[in-house]
Formats: sequence, structure tokens, C-alpha cells
Amino acid sequence: MPGIRRVPRQARSLARVDRLLAAAELIIVRDGVRALTTHRLATDAGVPIGTVYQFFADKQGVIDALARSYIDGSEAIMARLRADGAGGHWSDLVETLIDAFVDRYRATPAYRLLWLGRHLGPELQRENEESNAAMAVMLAELIAANEGLGEGAAADPELLRSCRVGIHVGEAVLRLAFTTDPTGDPAVIEEAKHLERVYLDDVVRRTGRR
Repeated sequence: MPGIRRVPRQARSLARVDRLLAAAELIIVRDGVRALTTHRLATDAGVPIGTVYQFFADKQGVIDALARSYIDGSEAIMARLRADGAGGHWSDLVETLIDAFVDRYRATPAYRLLWLGRHLGPELQRENEESNAAMAVMLAELIAANEGLGEGAAADPELLRSCRVGIHVGEAVLRLAFTTDPTGDPAVIEEAKHLERVYLDDVVRRTGRR
């Protein structure tokens, strides 16, 4: 019809998904994860319930789609930190990494609630673990380069394991920081940084003696 702009079907579908995810985010932030249901989502988004099921099998599918966008953003954080940390010391990277994720949790309250409540489905849990493993590899590479540990040191299984443990410990302490205070308890965040520096400094000494 004259004067009617035809939007490609794929673009319309993406717009509907974005609308649903935005509504889901608001529900989670305002009323918590338990308040999110497919019927509540349809009502708040102003769409028929069939539209929700057109894109998502169930509530978990909505949660995972929302969380995936945040997890995918971790790659951008790591790419930036890898570039910024190329000439710096590994301890600076640790502090910057913690600050980056603190900022992320503060800026995305819906994901923070999903993360704190461990609401991610099995596939998203695997993706989150893969993201943690990638961060451990990045940290091991920077430590090996900074400390002159020699060729192949970054691939040392013991160093990689220690870096992975460090990433998980840091994540656990950040959970405590955001459980204590929704905006992240500054004192606990500082403890997380101190803990990581002390632990990884010991890791460096042990690796260098082998």
C-alpha cells in the first residue's frame, strides 16, 4: 500500500525479541526473577501470549536469552583488557578486570540478579564457565610475559589451573560483595583485589621455581 513502509520479516522478529527481553529485564529488576512468567511477560510487553512462545519455549528460555547478551559482552571486556594490559603488570590487569565486572554488574541489575541467584540454564552455565576459562588463559599469558617465565610457560597446566582457581575465587568474593550490598560492597571488592594479588603472587613464585 502507498505510504506503508514494509519492514523485513527478520527485522520485525528481532524487534519483537528485543521488546520481550526489555520487558523481562524490567520485571526482574522491579519484582525479582520469580515474578517473571510467560503470561506476565506477554502482558507487560503488550503482545499476545503466542508471541512469547513464538520465540521462547518457556521462562528459562527468556532468562537464558537475556543472560546470553551479557555473557557475550564479556568477550568485549577481555579483548579490551588484553590490549590495555599488553604493556602492564599482571596485578594491574587483575584490578582492572575486577573493576570492569563490578561496573558491569552495577550497570545491568537484571543480569546481576540472575547471576547471584544462579538462574542460568545448563547451556548458559557452560558458556559462563568457558568465559572464565578464557579469562584464566589471558591471565596466564600476561603473567608468563610479565615475569619472563620462558617459552611455553603460559600453557603450563599448573599455571592455567591456578589462574582458573583465581578467577573462580574472585567471582565468589564478588558474589559476596553484591549479596551484602546491591551496588557492591566497596570493602569486600577491595578484599577481592587484595586476595587475588596475594594468591597470584604466590602462584608466580611457585611457577618460577619449577
